[in-house]
Amino acid sequence: MVSFVRSLFESALKTNKYLEFAVMTGCLRISKESIFTGLNNLEIISILSVHYSEHFGFTEEEIDDMLKYYGLEEKKEVIKDWYDGYLFGNTEVYNPWSIVRYVKDSYYGSHGFPISYWGTTSSNSIVRTMVEKANDLQTKSDLEMLMQGEEIEKPVHEDVTYDEIYNSMDNLWNFMFFTGYLKKVSERFDDNGDHFITLKIPNKEVAYIFRHKIMGWFQEMIQSRNLQDLYLAILRSDEAEVEQELKQLLRDTISYEDYNENFYHGFLLGCLSGMSDYYVKSNRESGDGRSDIIIRHPDFNEKAVIIELKCTANPRKMEDKCKEALNQIEVKHYDDELIEEGYENIMKYGIAFCKKNCLVRVKK
Repeated sequence: MVSFVRSLFESALKTNKYLEFAVMTGCLRISKESIFTGLNNLEIISILSVHYSEHFGFTEEEIDDMLKYYGLEEKKEVIKDWYDGYLFGNTEVYNPWSIVRYVKDSYYGSHGFPISYWGTTSSNSIVRTMVEKANDLQTKSDLEMLMQGEEIEKPVHEDVTYDEIYNSMDNLWNFMFFTGYLKKVSERFDDNGDHFITLKIPNKEVAYIFRHKIMGWFQEMIQSRNLQDLYLAILRSDEAEVEQELKQLLRDTISYEDYNENFYHGFLLGCLSGMSDYYVKSNRESGDGRSDIIIRHPDFNEKAVIIELKCTANPRKMEDKCKEALNQIEVKHYDDELIEEGYENIMKYGIAFCKKNCLVRVKK
């Protein structure tokens, strides 16, 4: 194959007297396997280059002309939020594929809502690989920061080739950048000449991919694990074991909701979804209000569990939050319906969360 490609480049590009100018495109550089011996005087242009940067996508002026031509000027802000945000060289550009699709759909009136065209036409396999290789806390933290709209800084290597993508997490971050999942915010060189770029998710289209793909894959990873130790610990009122299991699961997942109560609620529901012998209900009407989670066996002679969640930004207040949760269960009579159904063995859990930590208190 190397011999064939070398011959192709030489005959088609170098010795072809009918050719004056040619462009070869791709996400990354071609692996240097002596295929360029038959071709010289190449100019390498990447998305960090200033030259030709306006040709990597649509510019602001081109978007204005397109929208004016099709009478869709009112769509400008939507398009900017969803498909703008890329900085190639010193030029701000829009995603050309998604722009064309959105303008076409809007012009023909099929719908007026922006969608992630890129997300539906790409396998996003590189994002999944990033998730699968995110075994360290730093990578999980980086993903969380990106999904919350923040920035991260990574070294950039323009000479990374396809066969080197999976050699390190830095190479994966580079590939995410060069393929458009992340945008450059700024760049710098240190005293050693190393090149660093500050990265961010470019727009709502890519943020949609991150949220739905990454969160879905992390949920799959959790659900594929054997959580029987957690379930058994809950049913035997083992505070320490429940706490330890939940802490480990929290460290293995990520959040883009800045650790609010809804995130912890969804997280815990996902963890408990594998309790196949029990009904797990969320926000069920009971007593004088809504309990966060109720777990009960179909046989009222077996155990039932009421869980109330609280979250705090101050780790020193976690004990107070557990007490508040347990008191809320009592004051609002969340156990009334279970008692009426015949359950006598009812456990009441107050669980306080603080970022990647939790505290568990139980009352029988």
